[in-house]
Amino acid sequence: MDFESLKQSSSNFDAITKALETKLAPEDQSNKNKYQDDRLWKPELDKTGNGYAVIRFLPASNGEEMPWQRVWSHAFQDKGGWYIENSLTTLNQKDPVSEENTRLWNTGVDSDKEIARKRKRKLSYYSNIYVVSDPKHPENEGKVFLFKFGKKSLIRLLKQCNQLLKMNKQLTHLIFGKVQTLN
Repeated sequence: MDFESLKQSSSNFDAITKALETKLAPEDQSNKNKYQDDRLWKPELDKTGNGYAVIRFLPASNGEEMPWQRVWSHAFQDKGGWYIENSLTTLNQKDPVSEENTRLWNTGVDSDKEIARKRKRKLSYYSNIYVVSDPKHPENEGKVFLFKFGKKSLIRLLKQCNQLLKMNKQLTHLIFGKVQTLN
């Protein structure tokens, strides 16, 4: 290949690069800073903030004691930008952020306590669910997803379980196996 042919082929490379940029750029821009885990299911809410679906919490996986996993996480903004990570305390290990928060809190200085408050860890639970009915997204029906929920939701589920036990109704797999209606 002579030099002129090489120069012409480089212009083809430029054209290919530009074509890729125009095809990929809109998608990349719309998804910039947005990460969505397709394994997680969430009910779609209407304009008033209400959602409706029927889900079934599945029993614990083989080798697991509980049908949910507890996850502690941190999400805060500081001088260097955002810090969004799961806390090592989830794995029963020492977490540098938690240790620093403890140190700041123990100084007794109000400004240090405020920093520790902003950095405190958040508790979430994850469970496997089976989607029985999802009116907004019927394509999800009959599928298994992960479901993220908070402490209040867990307490509500456990209260329902206790009510059923008091009524002497047969329970399988604790409340997990009972169809739950979310509304």
